[in-house]
Amino acid sequence: MKASSDGKMVIIDEFGVNGFIKVLDQDWKLLHSVGKLGEGPDEFSTYPSLSLGDDGKPYIFDGFKNTLYSLDINFGALIQEEFLVPERDIVEEIISISQSEYVFRPGGHTNLFTKISRELRGPKKSFPLSIKNSHFQSQDNTKKLTFSSNYLTKKPNEELYASVFNYYDELLITDGKEIKFHETLFGNLLYDTDQTNIAFTAIASTDQNIYAIYYGKNVTELENPSQCNLLVFDWKGKLKENIALDHPLNFITIDQANGILYGFNPMNEDNPIYKLKME
Repeated sequence: MKASSDGKMVIIDEFGVNGFIKVLDQDWKLLHSVGKLGEGPDEFSTYPSLSLGDDGKPYIFDGFKNTLYSLDINFGALIQEEFLVPERDIVEEIISISQSEYVFRPGGHTNLFTKISRELRGPKKSFPLSIKNSHFQSQDNTKKLTFSSNYLTKKPNEELYASVFNYYDELLITDGKEIKFHETLFGNLLYDTDQTNIAFTAIASTDQNIYAIYYGKNVTELENPSQCNLLVFDWKGKLKENIALDHPLNFITIDQANGILYGFNPMNEDNPIYKLKME
């Protein structure tokens, strides 16, 4: 689920077999329903992922076909983009799309993100995670399993990225060249080979703040969670607010035009969508 620059909501609805890309207005009235599974033109091999461009336009990515579409939310039309990422690159999630480049979260745990030019044979560059950084080493000097489950967001209209991790109590901020901030937040939740601890499950951002959903518990305690915490940081890594929410959330997205943070938990059978006024 994402909010476009004018506040319309775009949702990937996996129950909508004959039109699983939904466009809704601010009153949740259905405006368009497009996209279907299949092997033909403009059909999807599986349910796609959803991203927003720097201009607030929604983009739909079919990872199996390595195909990218922009979505015209006024007419409900999919327009195939010229996507030049090599098929050998596993694209987990497209983080940012500008006029000049794509930024995506790659598969594996070697790189935090990869940037690639939208020009044919243009430059490609990845931001690696250094083994020399103590945060990314275990006691036996081997790599942690940190980056198999990380969540990444880009600051709107600026070259800053923030990441939190599923199994680690850590926040990382980088400008794509060097790490600007990287700290263990509370010091009581690190990866343990004998048990699975869950730290973060989602991240989103505005030009002012970073928002992250935090649990900080062993997975056995999260079978029927009753709450979670919304942590709000500034872009220097300072924790501004720690808000206890009375509903467990696994995904969040921000409608900055209307000042609303939306969240939901797909493990909930009813799939309710909650909204929180950002004021």
